[in-house]
Amino acid sequence: MDMQNMDMEHLSSNTANIENTALLILKAFKTAGTKADEVLPWAEIYPFLNKQDDHEHFRDVQKQAEEHLRNQAYAIPDPEGLRLTDVGYKALQEMDGQDLSQSNAR
Repeated sequence: MDMQNMDMEHLSSNTANIENTALLILKAFKTAGTKADEVLPWAEIYPFLNKQDDHEHFRDVQKQAEEHLRNQAYAIPDPEGLRLTDVGYKALQEMDGQDLSQSNAR
């Protein structure tokens, strides 16, 4: 078995999992109607993630997904949960069903 290919597959699926989890968190903001500079508490984020991700993959990559959102300037950590930024709020307005990764194509 080619270990290098296995690592690449794991890496790409892990990256996809991080991006998917970040997208689910953004959907949680949108579903909750969170406005710019408002905090969405973990008590609302976790049940949303549990419902959306039947395999609970988000548990493995939640911290990386938060980091991804912070790097994108969409959300910042808050003691209560995650705070939606102006940039994140604008991205949510443009989201309407489309995948966010398309809005910041590199």
